[in-house]
Amino acid sequence: MKSAAAHWGPSEWQKNIDDLVPDPAHPQAFPSTYPMDLKGRIRVKLCAEGGNLVAYGFGGQRIELQAKSVGSVVTVSSFRTGFITRGRALLVLDRDDRILLRANGLWETYGEVDKVCRAAKVPSPRHEWPKAAARRPPCFAKAPGCVKLRTKPRGASLRGLGLMALFLLTAGIGGFVGLLPAVALPGWFGAVRTLIGIAGVALGLAGGLWVGAATAHVLADAVRWTVTSWTAGTPAPPRRFFGRRREHQGAWLAAANVGLAFLVAALIGWGPGVGIASLVHGWRDSSLVAELRAHGATVPGTLIDVPLYSTDDNGNTTETDVPTLSFRGNQITDPSIGGRPLALDASDPVDTDEPETVVYLPSDPGVAAAKQQLAGSVWHGAPTANLISGGLLTLALPPLLWLLVLRVRRLRWRRGKELVEDLTA
Repeated sequence: MKSAAAHWGPSEWQKNIDDLVPDPAHPQAFPSTYPMDLKGRIRVKLCAEGGNLVAYGFGGQRIELQAKSVGSVVTVSSFRTGFITRGRALLVLDRDDRILLRANGLWETYGEVDKVCRAAKVPSPRHEWPKAAARRPPCFAKAPGCVKLRTKPRGASLRGLGLMALFLLTAGIGGFVGLLPAVALPGWFGAVRTLIGIAGVALGLAGGLWVGAATAHVLADAVRWTVTSWTAGTPAPPRRFFGRRREHQGAWLAAANVGLAFLVAALIGWGPGVGIASLVHGWRDSSLVAELRAHGATVPGTLIDVPLYSTDDNGNTTETDVPTLSFRGNQITDPSIGGRPLALDASDPVDTDEPETVVYLPSDPGVAAAKQQLAGSVWHGAPTANLISGGLLTLALPPLLWLLVLRVRRLRWRRGKELVEDLTA
């Protein structure tokens, strides 16, 4: 019995090479994407046979157009048929500019397509641009018997839905896992808890998308390996199907650089920004506490909710619950000492009516706080966590910036190397 390597060996690969290598006597044109089936065999192409224009599509589709019936060959970035706008395509029109054949995808107008048209003795191809005045794509009518070339295999829509479901699943799981560290931290940890949550979700989503892409590639490779093995009647060499992918490394490197740039921008705000803001708020709170401890008078009061209403430009009203201290006919917004004000009733904030001992300045009743807020140091809890995390993130900025510079230089070096290889090929 022949092995899969022998079955899918010189004959099949040589046929593909013969198709892809330009042959002046028998020119062929291919779309830029998806011209091959699962086994790597070319299924979508345009060529000249017997003096006529012939198109091949998936599922063994073969469409032959008599040269005398072809009026023009057109490529478009978009076009209309009636009220429907469609995307990129190659159109073969009759003498009345009606569509005889539609082949979706990006086709090179002045390359191999032009050679095929000359070999079939039909007019040279042209590209139709949208009208400059209205920027509307050109409109074409369908000729009787108009045919659409199958440029994608059957089941492409289902495969797209499956990939979408896979990416949503992996991204959702990744985002949820990335959020767990922030949720596990106590509420007093400070504003950096929010940063950890945002960064965790972003990294989780990116990781989930990467896992989704890797899973899709492995599944596609597995399907190709299975089809080839079934056809050959024996297991195919796995290395030919499950090799390391390198074609998307440049895109992943660029995406990582963009993510690193956003991370640097975020650290600038959450490092020095949070640290300086926490320091300023801490000094302000310390001054308030010291003044109330030295000159404040103690009176009974209550903690209530005084809703604050705001209206946006669209007329929508938003209600915000504001913790408020009520004492001796005064209502003073409770200050956020230690990073947070007193907590309202979580189940029903509006009906909050908690007795509190209030300390206020007799000379200025607008300066007041609950007695429990004056106990202990104002630096405990969120301010300390913010100062520590802000300092650490500030220290992390210089090496992170240097890493970003190195990665950008590496990406530019890779692109320059690829350009030199293209020019010398």
